[in-house]
Amino acid sequence: MNLSQILTKREFEICGMLAQGMSRERIAKVLYLAEGTVKNHTASIYEKTGVRNKAQLVAMHIANRQAITEISISPGSDIPDLRIAYAGPKLRLIGLYLLPDVIPLPLRSSGRPFVIGRFDVCVGKKQQDFEFGQDTKGVSRRHASLRRTENQIVITDLVSRAGTYVNGKQITPGAPCPIHHGDHVSFGCLGADYIFEDID
Repeated sequence: MNLSQILTKREFEICGMLAQGMSRERIAKVLYLAEGTVKNHTASIYEKTGVRNKAQLVAMHIANRQAITEISISPGSDIPDLRIAYAGPKLRLIGLYLLPDVIPLPLRSSGRPFVIGRFDVCVGKKQQDFEFGQDTKGVSRRHASLRRTENQIVITDLVSRAGTYVNGKQITPGAPCPIHHGDHVSFGCLGADYIFEDID
Protein backbone atom coordinates (compact mmCIF):
# COMPACT_ATOMS: atom_id res chain seq x y z
CA MET A 1 0.00 0.00 0.00
CA ASN A 2 1.45 3.35 -1.08
CA LEU A 3 0.15 5.78 1.53
CA SER A 4 1.30 8.84 -0.42
CA GLN A 5 -1.14 7.93 -3.19
CA ILE A 6 -4.23 7.32 -1.08
CA LEU A 7 -3.81 9.95 1.65
CA THR A 8 -3.71 13.71 1.35
CA LYS A 9 -0.46 15.42 2.28
CA ARG A 10 -1.91 16.49 5.64
CA GLU A 11 -3.24 12.99 6.33
CA PHE A 12 0.17 11.55 5.48
CA GLU A 13 1.83 13.91 7.97
CA ILE A 14 -0.65 13.02 10.71
CA CYS A 15 -0.35 9.30 9.97
CA GLY A 16 3.41 9.48 10.52
CA MET A 17 3.00 11.42 13.75
CA LEU A 18 0.42 8.94 15.07
CA ALA A 19 2.79 6.10 14.21
CA GLN A 20 5.46 7.87 16.28
CA GLY A 21 3.14 7.64 19.28
CA MET A 22 2.07 11.28 19.38
CA SER A 23 -1.34 12.12 20.83
CA ARG A 24 -3.97 14.02 18.85
CA GLU A 25 -3.55 16.93 21.27
CA ARG A 26 0.20 17.07 20.64
CA ILE A 27 -0.25 16.77 16.87
CA ALA A 28 -2.74 19.64 16.93
CA LYS A 29 -0.21 21.87 18.72
CA VAL A 30 2.66 20.99 16.37
CA LEU A 31 0.59 21.54 13.22
CA TYR A 32 -1.36 24.52 14.59
CA LEU A 33 -4.68 22.74 14.06
CA ALA A 34 -7.78 22.29 16.17
CA GLU A 35 -7.84 18.94 17.94
CA GLY A 36 -11.19 18.21 16.27
CA THR A 37 -9.56 18.69 12.87
CA VAL A 38 -6.86 16.17 13.75
CA LYS A 39 -9.58 13.77 14.92
CA ASN A 40 -11.38 14.12 11.57
CA HIS A 41 -8.15 13.51 9.63
CA THR A 42 -7.46 10.45 11.78
CA ALA A 43 -10.90 9.04 11.01
CA SER A 44 -10.28 9.61 7.31
CA ILE A 45 -6.93 7.80 7.54
CA TYR A 46 -8.58 4.80 9.19
CA GLU A 47 -11.35 4.74 6.58
CA LYS A 48 -9.01 5.02 3.56
CA THR A 49 -6.48 2.46 4.79
CA GLY A 50 -8.87 0.02 6.44
CA VAL A 51 -6.98 -0.10 9.75
CA ARG A 52 -9.04 -0.54 12.89
CA ASN A 53 -6.67 0.50 15.68
CA LYS A 54 -3.40 2.26 16.39
CA ALA A 55 -1.36 -0.96 16.42
CA GLN A 56 -2.47 -1.71 12.86
CA LEU A 57 -1.74 1.87 11.85
CA VAL A 58 1.83 1.65 13.20
CA ALA A 59 2.41 -1.68 11.43
CA MET A 60 1.04 -0.26 8.18
CA HIS A 61 3.23 2.85 8.43
CA ILE A 62 6.40 0.79 8.99
CA ALA A 63 5.53 -1.50 6.08
CA ASN A 64 4.97 1.44 3.76
CA ARG A 65 8.36 1.35 2.07
CA GLN A 66 8.30 2.53 -1.47
CA ALA A 67 10.19 0.87 -4.32
CA ILE A 68 12.63 3.54 -5.47
CA THR A 69 15.65 3.73 -7.69
CA GLU A 70 18.68 4.69 -5.65
CA ILE A 71 20.53 7.81 -6.77
CA SER A 72 23.75 7.87 -4.80
CA ILE A 73 26.31 10.57 -4.10
CA SER A 74 30.00 9.86 -3.77
CA PRO A 75 31.64 11.15 -0.56
CA GLY A 76 32.80 14.73 -0.98
CA SER A 77 30.66 15.33 -4.07
CA ASP A 78 27.29 16.99 -4.58
CA ILE A 79 26.90 15.41 -8.04
CA PRO A 80 24.57 12.40 -8.24
CA ASP A 81 26.24 9.28 -9.64
CA LEU A 82 23.71 7.08 -11.44
CA ARG A 83 26.20 4.35 -12.32
CA ILE A 84 27.24 2.98 -8.92
CA ALA A 85 25.49 2.89 -5.58
CA TYR A 86 27.22 4.31 -2.54
CA ALA A 87 28.51 1.24 -0.70
CA GLY A 88 28.93 2.69 2.79
CA PRO A 89 26.38 3.29 5.57
CA LYS A 90 23.30 5.21 4.51
CA LEU A 91 19.83 6.32 5.51
CA ARG A 92 17.06 5.06 3.20
CA LEU A 93 13.72 6.89 3.05
CA ILE A 94 10.56 5.24 4.35
CA GLY A 95 8.69 8.46 5.08
CA LEU A 96 7.36 11.39 3.05
CA TYR A 97 7.95 10.59 -0.62
CA LEU A 98 9.02 14.15 -1.53
CA LEU A 99 12.20 13.87 0.59
CA PRO A 100 15.59 12.54 -0.60
CA ASP A 101 15.49 8.79 -1.20
CA VAL A 102 18.96 8.07 0.18
CA ILE A 103 21.35 9.97 2.46
CA PRO A 104 24.90 8.57 2.07
CA LEU A 105 26.93 8.69 5.29
CA PRO A 106 30.67 8.89 4.56
CA LEU A 107 31.73 8.21 8.14
CA ARG A 108 35.42 7.67 8.77
CA SER A 109 36.80 5.81 11.77
CA SER A 110 36.71 8.11 14.81
CA GLY A 111 36.36 11.03 12.40
CA ARG A 112 34.42 14.26 12.61
CA PRO A 113 30.63 14.16 12.92
CA PHE A 114 28.44 14.15 9.80
CA VAL A 115 25.85 16.85 10.42
CA ILE A 116 22.31 16.74 9.01
CA GLY A 117 20.11 19.81 8.93
CA ARG A 118 17.92 22.07 6.82
CA PHE A 119 19.02 24.63 4.26
CA ASP A 120 18.96 28.16 5.67
CA VAL A 121 17.74 30.56 3.00
CA CYS A 122 18.96 33.52 5.09
CA VAL A 123 22.55 32.30 4.82
CA GLY A 124 22.12 31.29 1.20
CA LYS A 125 24.80 28.60 1.09
CA LYS A 126 25.29 25.07 2.36
CA GLN A 127 26.41 24.85 5.97
CA GLN A 128 25.86 21.23 7.01
CA ASP A 129 27.15 17.99 5.46
CA PHE A 130 23.65 17.12 4.30
CA GLU A 131 20.75 19.54 4.12
CA PHE A 132 17.06 18.97 3.52
CA GLY A 133 15.25 21.59 1.44
CA GLN A 134 14.39 24.90 3.06
CA ASP A 135 10.67 24.03 3.18
CA THR A 136 11.14 20.68 4.94
CA LYS A 137 8.91 20.76 8.01
CA GLY A 138 10.10 19.49 11.37
CA VAL A 139 13.83 19.56 10.57
CA SER A 140 16.05 22.17 12.25
CA ARG A 141 18.92 23.97 10.55
CA ARG A 142 21.34 21.89 12.69
CA HIS A 143 19.29 18.87 13.59
CA ALA A 144 21.50 15.85 14.30
CA SER A 145 24.96 14.42 13.73
CA LEU A 146 26.27 10.92 13.09
CA ARG A 147 29.76 9.73 13.97
CA ARG A 148 31.68 6.49 13.82
CA THR A 149 33.45 5.53 17.03
CA GLU A 150 35.85 2.63 17.46
CA ASN A 151 33.17 -0.05 17.35
CA GLN A 152 29.83 1.56 16.52
CA ILE A 153 27.98 4.43 14.87
CA VAL A 154 26.18 6.93 17.08
CA ILE A 155 23.63 9.63 16.37
CA THR A 156 23.31 12.79 18.47
CA ASP A 157 20.42 15.22 18.49
CA LEU A 158 21.80 18.77 18.29
CA VAL A 159 19.07 20.24 20.50
CA SER A 160 16.68 20.32 17.55
CA ARG A 161 13.24 21.83 17.98
CA ALA A 162 11.26 18.72 16.99
CA GLY A 163 13.66 16.08 18.27
CA THR A 164 15.35 13.01 16.81
CA TYR A 165 13.83 9.55 17.18
CA VAL A 166 15.38 6.07 17.05
CA ASN A 167 12.89 3.23 16.67
CA GLY A 168 10.07 5.55 17.68
CA LYS A 169 11.70 6.79 20.89
CA GLN A 170 12.99 10.34 21.22
CA ILE A 171 16.68 10.42 22.08
CA THR A 172 18.14 12.77 24.68
CA PRO A 173 19.54 15.95 23.08
CA GLY A 174 23.34 16.09 23.20
CA ALA A 175 23.70 12.44 24.25
CA PRO A 176 25.14 10.03 21.63
CA CYS A 177 22.80 7.12 20.88
CA PRO A 178 24.13 3.96 19.16
CA ILE A 179 22.30 2.89 16.00
CA HIS A 180 22.44 -0.42 14.19
CA HIS A 181 21.56 -1.80 10.76
CA GLY A 182 17.77 -1.74 10.36
CA ASP A 183 17.06 0.92 12.98
CA HIS A 184 14.33 3.47 12.23
CA VAL A 185 15.65 7.06 12.44
CA SER A 186 13.35 10.08 12.29
CA PHE A 187 14.28 13.75 12.14
CA GLY A 188 11.27 15.40 13.76
CA CYS A 189 7.76 13.98 13.38
CA LEU A 190 6.62 15.19 9.98
CA GLY A 191 7.79 12.53 7.54
CA ALA A 192 11.62 12.63 7.57
CA ASP A 193 11.69 8.92 8.44
CA TYR A 194 14.60 6.72 7.39
CA ILE A 195 16.00 3.23 7.85
CA PHE A 196 19.69 3.05 8.78
CA GLU A 197 21.65 0.62 6.61
CA ASP A 198 25.23 -0.42 7.31
CA ILE A 199 26.76 -3.17 5.19
CA ASP A 200 29.51 -3.61 7.74
